[in-house]
Amino acid sequence: MNVNLHNGVDMRKGIAKVSTEVRREQIRQATFNIIANQGVKGLTISAIAEKVGVSEANLYRHFKNKKEILAHAVESIGEGLLQNLRSVKNTKAADPLKKLKRLFRLHLEYIEANEGIPHLIFSEELHKGNPDLRNKLLDAINTYAQEIELLIKQGQEDGTINKGIDTHAFAFSMIGMIQISTMMWSLNDFSSPLVLDGMGLWDSFEKCMAVKK
Repeated sequence: MNVNLHNGVDMRKGIAKVSTEVRREQIRQATFNIIANQGVKGLTISAIAEKVGVSEANLYRHFKNKKEILAHAVESIGEGLLQNLRSVKNTKAADPLKKLKRLFRLHLEYIEANEGIPHLIFSEELHKGNPDLRNKLLDAINTYAQEIELLIKQGQEDGTINKGIDTHAFAFSMIGMIQISTMMWSLNDFSSPLVLDGMGLWDSFEKCMAVKK
């Protein structure tokens, strides 16, 4: 049977039948939106359902409970970071330093576009209330750091990055700069430009890595 779909919606007889993939994405976006405005404590099944515009019963067709929704949100953060990595790796720029700078900016842009991320990452729910969530995020960060370290090593091999630096330490330092920029952005109630402020740290960081010419 042929089904007329428009953006994942079944248009037969005017019935809006949203695909599972589209609905889960709507739930993810609603989750971050609610967390951004009300914190993790304000995240409830009823609030998500209302934000998405569906019944709670409909929402339960896609996720068993709030814990599963939060797990999906955390997984999406890791996937977002990996997408940025794939984008940088596929760029025509051969210079690892330029790739690292691009990755740094993409990371900041990703967070600035999703204000709920810092609320979730810095939340008590993630740090103390849910070990599974904490481990999911930790695994994602470690994978991300390993990929950054590989880019730094590539720069050392081609002679653009100082061979004397500790690649592991610099990979986590790069992530740390993003974290402190994000924390300051959050403390300023998201009123300051995250990307602009964060990129202000990059030049000094790059000078510490780059081979002196």
